[in-house]
Amino acid sequence: MTLLVLFFILSCIVGGIRLRACKSNKNAAVVYFSITTLGAVLWGSILLHHPFDLNEAIGRMLSQLYEVFS
Repeated sequence: MTLLVLFFILSCIVGGIRLRACKSNKNAAVVYFSITTLGAVLWGSILLHHPFDLNEAIGRMLSQLYEVFS
């Protein structure tokens, strides 16, 4: 698990440096860090033997949105 955290931090640092070097816009940085964080959460949940069910999470979000807007 410690290795996963170190890899996540290293990936964020290298990604940030690379985004600055390419002079990318802020949307690209938000997308990069969002995908990186989601990947770290999914891998962490697998390593903790409690896999995160992404389909269930999306279903809950859509249900809540439906309740809010109806």
